[in-house]
Amino acid sequence: MQMTPLPVSSMRRRLITVLAAGGLWPALAAAQLARTATLLVPQPAGNPTDALARKLQPLLQKALGQTTIVENLPGAGGSLGVSRLLATPAEQTVLVVASQTEPILTPLAFASARYKPEDLRPVGLVGRTPYVLVGRPDLPATNMTELVALASQPGSQPLSLGHIGQGSMIHLLGEQWARRLGLSLNLVPYRGLPPVVQDLMGGQLDLTFLPLGGNSPALIETGKLRAYGVSSPAVAARLPKLPTLSSTDRRLADFVHHTWAALFVSRSLPAGEVQRLHAAVAASLADPEVIRYSQSTGVEVASPMSLEELERFYAGETRQYQALAKSLGVLPQ
Repeated sequence: MQMTPLPVSSMRRRLITVLAAGGLWPALAAAQLARTATLLVPQPAGNPTDALARKLQPLLQKALGQTTIVENLPGAGGSLGVSRLLATPAEQTVLVVASQTEPILTPLAFASARYKPEDLRPVGLVGRTPYVLVGRPDLPATNMTELVALASQPGSQPLSLGHIGQGSMIHLLGEQWARRLGLSLNLVPYRGLPPVVQDLMGGQLDLTFLPLGGNSPALIETGKLRAYGVSSPAVAARLPKLPTLSSTDRRLADFVHHTWAALFVSRSLPAGEVQRLHAAVAASLADPEVIRYSQSTGVEVASPMSLEELERFYAGETRQYQALAKSLGVLPQ
């Protein structure tokens, strides 16, 4: 008797039914999931962190021998992405790329972030980048002296400063800068850097602190943003005519800050898996194209670090920025 072939959709439904009846479908689904690695970005697409993750994705995929995807999960100061990482079963490969903000500062500022910095473990440091204080292109102040005078005018509306969330590095830098200079600011939260930059260029926002990476130098060089100073201890090579903020006013003498990018895993991972991910991340970060890209965006590329060195670095940064947040009165909201 000649049998009529089943349509592909029917064959697939029958296969799923057989697998499920035999208890094999959950196991196969779990195996497929385990073969996929996820690099979580707790910021919107277009953020500098997102661009870095997409550069690393093919290299991590090769080093891990696993299909690797980048997933953006912004919101709540980056805590949504970190919380996803910490809730992921150990058999699934998940990393998060973050700065000081998401693992260290967000738990201090968001009551909904129910984790501690110690719940994460760094497996790779990309590098450090200073911040630059920038303003809208038509702001009537061309240098720091004029900017402070503008912000200090009696009876004037406070200048607005955009940031990416309560307790974020940009929020803390804005607060510290204003307090040191005795200024009042209208602090405006955004869901990511791209809309901050867009509103700055469009004149809807006065100021912000941007990492001196990505397209920030080009926006400054082309006059789309006005720069007032950089937060590094020395003049930045990419913008050699821009003064350091610490040199513009004696009240800012120790105003020196960097942001950094690192890849983290959950502290609960077994030691062998941590070693595997550390090796894969190290191989990816050593790729000449990644190094060239990072340097082209203003990143001071970090030297390779052992897991023990990464732990010491992370512990020191945690102490420093928890102390800064405490001094500025940051409380969970």
